[in-house]
Amino acid sequence: MNGEVEHEAGAEQLFTGQAPRPGEQTEVPSARTSKAARGTEAARCPECGTRQVGDDRYCEGCGFDFVNAAGRAVERPPPSERWEAIVVADRAHFERGEWQGVDFPGLFAALTIPLGSAELRVGRGELDGRWPELDLEDPAVSRFHALLVRQEDGSYAIVDQGSTNGTTMNDDATPLSPTVPTPLKDGDRVHLGAWTTITLRRIGVRE
Repeated sequence: MNGEVEHEAGAEQLFTGQAPRPGEQTEVPSARTSKAARGTEAARCPECGTRQVGDDRYCEGCGFDFVNAAGRAVERPPPSERWEAIVVADRAHFERGEWQGVDFPGLFAALTIPLGSAELRVGRGELDGRWPELDLEDPAVSRFHALLVRQEDGSYAIVDQGSTNGTTMNDDATPLSPTVPTPLKDGDRVHLGAWTTITLRRIGVRE
């Protein structure tokens, strides 16, 4: 009997040693959690207003550097410009040249093409299993006539690819030098083929 009592007492002591006492905290919050809970004491990011968590150096919202004495945020890339290309059948361009066997199209709906890719091929039909992003119907356009290349600010440059009939700009009869990028400004007109004119337009800024 005494042995049973001693056994039960030992079990009770063992159980008591493992269980938490009333009012005892079972989990100690980390310093990070404790400081975050004190919202009134936490610094706010001057860039986005997010509260600083603990002693974190960088803001979780925007990357602002709390430690840097200059208080400069992590650099963000500058906004990128948004451009589009408008493709038309240009009667004036057609009449400046001599195009045997080529007629000016009777019906041609202007095309508006948003530009976003780093490179866009300008040409006519399939070449080596690829179709150009700007696939033109003009029979005097080469298969791979030119390339539109995006610049750092989001604008574009035109690069003639050694086309048969050349590429000109803004009514200037001098062909662009092959493989040399020519930056394009808002409203610049690129003439190629017998009657195709592509006008570049800046339509805004992409944040």
